[in-house]
Amino acid sequence: MAHDDRPGVAPVNPASSAEGKAPPVRADAWAWGVCWLMFASTVLNYMDRQKMSLVSEPLMKEFHLDEVGFGWLISAFLLTYAVCQLPAGYLVDRWDVRKTYAGAVAWWSLAGVAAAFSPTLGVLIVFRVLLGTGESFNWPCALRATSQVLPPKDRSLGNGIFNSGAAVGAVATPYLVTTLTKVYGWRVAFGAVSMLGFVWVAVWMWMLGGAQGRTRMARVKTVEAPPILDSPLGRALSTQAKRVFAGVAASAAGVALLAFRFGAPAIWWAIAWLMFGTLIAGRFLPASALSGADWASSLGEVVRHRRFWVLVVVGVTINICWHFLVNWLPHYLQTDRRMTFLAGGLWSSVPFIAADAGNLGGGALSRFLSARGHSLTRARSLVMFGCTLLITSGAWVGLAPNNATVIVLLAIMALGIAAYMANYFAFTQDVSTRHTGLIVGILGGLGNLAAAGFIPFAGWVKLRTGGFGPVFVLIGLIPFVGLAALLAGWGFDETQAPAPGPK
Repeated sequence: MAHDDRPGVAPVNPASSAEGKAPPVRADAWAWGVCWLMFASTVLNYMDRQKMSLVSEPLMKEFHLDEVGFGWLISAFLLTYAVCQLPAGYLVDRWDVRKTYAGAVAWWSLAGVAAAFSPTLGVLIVFRVLLGTGESFNWPCALRATSQVLPPKDRSLGNGIFNSGAAVGAVATPYLVTTLTKVYGWRVAFGAVSMLGFVWVAVWMWMLGGAQGRTRMARVKTVEAPPILDSPLGRALSTQAKRVFAGVAASAAGVALLAFRFGAPAIWWAIAWLMFGTLIAGRFLPASALSGADWASSLGEVVRHRRFWVLVVVGVTINICWHFLVNWLPHYLQTDRRMTFLAGGLWSSVPFIAADAGNLGGGALSRFLSARGHSLTRARSLVMFGCTLLITSGAWVGLAPNNATVIVLLAIMALGIAAYMANYFAFTQDVSTRHTGLIVGILGGLGNLAAAGFIPFAGWVKLRTGGFGPVFVLIGLIPFVGLAALLAGWGFDETQAPAPGPK
């Protein structure tokens, strides 16, 4: 079946096509209900990942870590999350979203519960790695789902709804985790939070288990795909492609071996080369060399879009800002601003309340501007420009004279970041509707890879300078790089279509 690959055109639902019906032009209550249920999964996603940053004080004492060591502990999750985003996105495009989403939430919830019983730092790292594996499916699943149940004009708002779960999770987690840790210890806090995921799985399967859920969330068959990877190591690939991809993997493994000498940074560089090397290989290998394996031909198609590379820059810059706040904010308030463990944890929730408003407001504002005559691209770009100005408030955090001013500046910054991301996600759905999950997976992986390298760097700056002030200056200004890439490279021609893929 042929599919329209114009920007913003939702894939045709097979069941609807069979009945001769066009895709919906107006979202119904069921579709918005799905968005709010995915909001809940994103809340749980962030609660499971953010609880680590909230217990930095007892963890650093128990396992004898400084800020750099704790930064690499956080990065163990982010690096796994980054690596798994690409295969997660590929699989989401081909598997039943209902079952895939449920399985992912169950997986990461089980890993979160198990982490509460970690006897050593090494075991804790293993469970954080497993957590990252499961959580890597959340955004590809959610964005695949919104692209299937919402028309283009509603996707920014739909994305803002589910993505606002990140901010709500960041708001709720300090109250729950900090309080439980203060009374019962960090292990009880870890286990209690993660158990909530199993409740969500039951509700998701109940809501989407009926005929409507099976029909509207069915796997969209864009191509007749062979089995995953076609066969072990993709033997259907051409000899040229095999050699290139094998060379990338071998060289990445060689860099990883340097970890025996240089530690965790070598692992980061190995993964960075594996990810970027694979993308670069897919970009410059002839399409005919990739055609033997579905995963390779899909990758090659994606990386030939100019707009994809524009979003790489946008995604990397904004993810650095967001993940710094999520992972270092409680520690910053407790050390740089001299708040107590309980106060620092609770006050860290305030910026994320503002971020929640940004998620919903950013999507709603671009929708409002579009309804007033602006093109979707121009509306989103205008909102993102305003958001970038808001984010600059973070550059002044280190100079703030009192804690109240710090919280206000951080709230403005978080609001801007969240509203920016809601519209960035909408752009990811306009590169190629054929490969939404794969594109989101790659971009999310690269964003988390950048964050995984930046978080230990921020800890290093803290050790060298005595505070996070210089880091706030950097993250307050770096979104301008992503905005410049978007304005210069995206193009405002609404009729420009992504390069067609195989029919």
